Amino acid sequence: MNNLFFIFGGIFALGLGADIIVRSSINLAKLYRVSGYFIGFTVVALGTSLPEFAATLQALNVVNSLDIALGNIIGSNIANILLILGIISFINPIIFSNKKGQKNQTLMVLVITIVATVIFYILTNFQNVNPTIFGMILIFIFLFFLYSQYKNESSNDYQSSESPKFSQFISYILLILGIILLYFGSKYFIIGSEKFAYSFGISESTIGLTLVAFGTSLPELSAGVVAALKKQTNLAVGTILGSNIYNIVGIFAVIIFMNSDSFPSGSNILLINILIMTLITFIFVFKIRFGFGFLNIKPFHLGKRSGLFFLIFYAIYIFYNYLKII
Repeated sequence: MNNLFFIFGGIFALGLGADIIVRSSINLAKLYRVSGYFIGFTVVALGTSLPEFAATLQALNVVNSLDIALGNIIGSNIANILLILGIISFINPIIFSNKKGQKNQTLMVLVITIVATVIFYILTNFQNVNPTIFGMILIFIFLFFLYSQYKNESSNDYQSSESPKFSQFISYILLILGIILLYFGSKYFIIGSEKFAYSFGISESTIGLTLVAFGTSLPELSAGVVAALKKQTNLAVGTILGSNIYNIVGIFAVIIFMNSDSFPSGSNILLINILIMTLITFIFVFKIRFGFGFLNIKPFHLGKRSGLFFLIFYAIYIFYNYLKII
């Protein structure tokens, strides 16, 4: 009973904290006069990725589980594409811009995912390498990503149709409150999840890939659904793509720096799942840029049929991870 209390209490705190962070971040973005797509791809994505970051720190420091930390970012990226984009496209069809900037950003997500997968394979299969070097490579990619977004934004003349709802001071107070909720929510969620895993004989990597990943993806889900209901699908997609980059680059780099001496050797479950994540990202980017003519699925569009495929694939993915314990 205590395990379920920790898990659901943690999920509630994570969702509430992330919602507060997203609202305050959007308000700050309006105060600083940046565009809606930029808000989604950077500010909101950063806010919704904080649960993954907080859960990673808790997994490493509180329960000392590297498998949960790594499984969390892999499973969260899979959930963001298959589960969240699937639900969003069911609510409101997503029309992707054919402009060069957004096309390049979807391709950037794929390239960065492939690089992170290669780094993961090297770290888990070769013992005579220095993990810090690869962590620095990820940090460089992360900084380049932020710079490219800033450069694209600086060339746009942003005019907001909405005024900020509260002052800069209130925005920062809410931001701090949200971070506090995230910290305690992730702490108790991770503790409950680990106990849940042991009580049912489920491996920590599976729990990280599924339960923890779902819990820390709730902010992306809530932000995406709200944006879709308001027909702001660009904001929703920007949040998902930006969050995936923050997870696989920024948070992965933190894990490497904090565990440079204890990276798992030959972690087959995580390796298989990160390959699945890369394949899913490739299919998503290919579908957006080129479509699937043999299925009469057009490019630059995600409708109800695509959303249904995504949700079915996610259900199969969850079943695959739990198949070995049934």
